Amino acid sequence: MLITGIKSRPVYDRLIPMAKGLTHVAAGQGSGGEPLIRLLGEMNPEQLAATSVLYSSESFTGRNYLAELQGFGVGDLLVFESNGDAVSGLDSFLAGAKMGTRLYLSGSEGFIGTSMQVATAYGMNRDEVLREHAGSFVRRVWCAHCSHYSENVTRRVFRCPGCERNLVVRDHYSGRLAAFQGVKADGEVPGELPDDEELDT
Repeated sequence: MLITGIKSRPVYDRLIPMAKGLTHVAAGQGSGGEPLIRLLGEMNPEQLAATSVLYSSESFTGRNYLAELQGFGVGDLLVFESNGDAVSGLDSFLAGAKMGTRLYLSGSEGFIGTSMQVATAYGMNRDEVLREHAGSFVRRVWCAHCSHYSENVTRRVFRCPGCERNLVVRDHYSGRLAAFQGVKADGEVPGELPDDEELDT
C-alpha cells in the first residue's frame, strides 16, 4: 500500500487479480497502463476472457501503454482520448454490470477519485475495488467559491479558471469531492498572497 505525507490522501493498493470475481473491469489512464499490464499478466486465461479494459490515452506524464494492452486476450478493450470520456465510459459500463463484478482502477489521483465516485454511485463496496496510483501526484482542485474543478495543479497558489480568483491549495484531500480544496488566497488581506511553492507531486 502506498502511504503519503498527507493524512487525508487515500491509501492505495497494488492491483492483483481478485479470485472471487465473476467478471473484471479494469480502468486506467496514462501511466496507469503499467499496473494494468502487470494485473493482466497475473490473470489466468479464464479471468482474461472475463475482463473488460477501459483505457484513456490522456497522460500527465506522457506515458502511453495502449500498444502493450492490445497484446492481451481480454474480453473487451475500450480506448478513450480523455480521462473524462473514460470515466463516462466506466459509468455506462457499470450501469449494466452484474453481481460478482470486480473493479480495478489505476492512474492519476484525479482519475481514480472520479472513477471511485462512479463505482460508489453503483453501490460497489470497497472490497470489490482495488486502486493503484501511477504517475505523478498532480492535484485535482475544487474551488470553494465557484465549484470549478481544475486538473493538474502543481503550485500552491494558482488562478481559478472558473472565477478568476487567486486560490491557495490546502493539503486536505476530500474523498467526497475527489479533490483538494482551493480557497481565496488573499481572503484575510486583499492583495496579499501567501508564498507560492511547488506542491508535493
